[in-house]
Amino acid sequence: MGLLCGLASPAWALEQRYPEKNDTRELSVSTPAGQPLGKGMLTQWTEGERLHVLLTYDYNDGRRIEELAIFAQKPELAQERWRWRELKGGTATRQFDIDFGSGRATGTLVKDGKTRRYNEKLKVEPGRTFAGVGFVLAAKNLMPRLRQGEDVKLQALATTPKPRKVTVTLSREGTRNLTIGGRTLDAEHVIIHPEIGLASLVVKAPNTDLYFTGSEPPVMVGGEGTLLEPGDPVVRTGILPRQSPAAARRPAPRGR
Repeated sequence: MGLLCGLASPAWALEQRYPEKNDTRELSVSTPAGQPLGKGMLTQWTEGERLHVLLTYDYNDGRRIEELAIFAQKPELAQERWRWRELKGGTATRQFDIDFGSGRATGTLVKDGKTRRYNEKLKVEPGRTFAGVGFVLAAKNLMPRLRQGEDVKLQALATTPKPRKVTVTLSREGTRNLTIGGRTLDAEHVIIHPEIGLASLVVKAPNTDLYFTGSEPPVMVGGEGTLLEPGDPVVRTGILPRQSPAAARRPAPRGR
């Protein structure tokens, strides 16, 4: 899921209200209209104070998407690494890697037989800057503030396809009736809105929608947004019912 996804003093930090644990969940992938596109898997595990989140998607057309993110959970939530790649026939056609500590963002795009490479240095504010699945954790831990009607500005490291930093606003937009994996539930709706400014003249970045249970702690049940870049198709991802705790384990990701 390509989540395109403020500006304040470096002292600003995102409190980790809901520490994550080892878990494995199956994912559904479809068009916004519900047409199945493939299946996926979310696996997360901890190593010391670090949380690792691995998302893999196998599409019906043979593509495979892999997303890996690493986070510090103490003293506050802060993303440290993000890697995303798309493979066709085992060959990477798009891949991006961001080191939040150094601000170095690299990428490779193969299209029409031509290869484009990116190597950018971006300013990162620890605890306020996220990419990809990092916004799921950010929104979850911001939910008490969002429920009070507050709009929260964060920074996203996004690909357009050139890596760049974008300001986004997170807000809660009520509840929505959602059907995922044959179950229907009322979900809290969080919108991530990119504020691209003048760049919007050439880059049209749509909102990303995230859905959480109204429980405490909130649990993500699905999301909808472009696959990666602003011009990519919009896909809907659903988190299917939880597996047994014994199924949660650290994987051996391919190609690492």
